[in-house]
Amino acid sequence: MIIGILMAGGKGTRLNTPVEKPLYEFNNKNLLSCTLSNLLKSNVDIVIIALSPHTIDTKNFLVNHGCKEFKDLSQEVSYIVTPGEGYIKDYNFLLSLLESFSRDNTVFSINVDLPLVSEDIINSILLEYECQDRDALSVFVPEELFIEWDIDYGYAFDGIVPTGVNIVRSENIIQEQTDLVVSDKPQLALNINTIHNHKIAKKFIKENKQLK
Repeated sequence: MIIGILMAGGKGTRLNTPVEKPLYEFNNKNLLSCTLSNLLKSNVDIVIIALSPHTIDTKNFLVNHGCKEFKDLSQEVSYIVTPGEGYIKDYNFLLSLLESFSRDNTVFSINVDLPLVSEDIINSILLEYECQDRDALSVFVPEELFIEWDIDYGYAFDGIVPTGVNIVRSENIIQEQTDLVVSDKPQLALNINTIHNHKIAKKFIKENKQLK
């Protein structure tokens, strides 16, 4: 089984908006709806939306739209509230939960602020994962792509920047990792976590209406 994890627990303070990041409007929808739609159209089997104590409004939004709290792997879409103690601790919390069901599932995680990562891109990353023999895969983008598109980013290591897209086996242990560097998909770099990046993303959509 391929489990999609949508990391949606951030406050979004750099967006200078009173709404929580997952509910931030982008392309006539909110970030949560955009990224969730892409996951559901991809080859993942189920989606778990990972919230935190910082995203109460997002939880209410999901509940009002019929989304139930996670109970087991039979739910197509569900949510879970993580401790909200930081990305790594929350991620490990999720893996510990998922390994109680099976340690052999594939876990594809993506941040809610990557709404331009289409189902085609998700599927291509999953295919890359299937073609390698390690338990984990992390997706990076060359730093030059951020510079070329004038995209805000946090840091680079040896000329590459992590995207927030990762695949692991459903077990909370250190797993041998493949670093996948994707140089031809600006969508992976266009994380909507600043007002500036939002403007760049709108420009990208306008110039690449047919691109997936």
